[in-house]
Amino acid sequence: MFSAKYGVKWGSDWKLDPENNIIITPDGIKFLINGFDFLIFAETFLYDIHFIDFDLTGRTVITAGAYVGDTPLYFAKKGAKVYAFEPQASCFSIAKRNLELNPDLSKNIVLENYAIGIDGSVEFPDTPCSGGASISMKNVNKSTVRSISISNIVKEYGVEPDILDLDIKGEEFTVIKDKILNRFNVVRIEYNRIEGLEDRNTIINKLKEYGFSKIRVYKHNELKLSLLDHGTILAVK
Repeated sequence: MFSAKYGVKWGSDWKLDPENNIIITPDGIKFLINGFDFLIFAETFLYDIHFIDFDLTGRTVITAGAYVGDTPLYFAKKGAKVYAFEPQASCFSIAKRNLELNPDLSKNIVLENYAIGIDGSVEFPDTPCSGGASISMKNVNKSTVRSISISNIVKEYGVEPDILDLDIKGEEFTVIKDKILNRFNVVRIEYNRIEGLEDRNTIINKLKEYGFSKIRVYKHNELKLSLLDHGTILAVK
């Protein structure tokens, strides 16, 4: 599906190690086939939707949700120190194994099984790994995971705010209220409109309040969703 849909040529750019069930990106990053979602990997490694700069050496990235480790490994490959957070236990388990496949990169990654939002705990879907899982899902098994604010990440890990990258399925409307965001240089947020409650203007207006003067709104995949409902906001000071 990945090859047919996106024109990927196995063996020449992307490589497949069927004996060990491993996929290798053109940059040499290794991933288990288990947890490989063609849409998400296309976003990260073909559309390059997380691009901030060509070289992130000496810079720090806070990223959530980390899914199976694709985003933290993407940023680490560009030289960044990465603090990554994934609340779904099944995805977190695969992410840990993917980091083990890439020891030179994973030494610059801190990976935690936390949700991002307010400080405390939340009930998160305890289901097979999915890039679409969210706190708001109903009629599924859930387990309790720690929830942590961006402010507390900065405090607990001694992080100097720089780059924030979020794909947290609706919780962006909670995080955007955290005033620590005014200390970041770059904020990238995938947003999902909450019908009758919040939309992208809530995020954009807050980013402007925090001093971000360059703001771009764009589609980051080929899904047939209006930018009013789903998309990405990239803000730079």
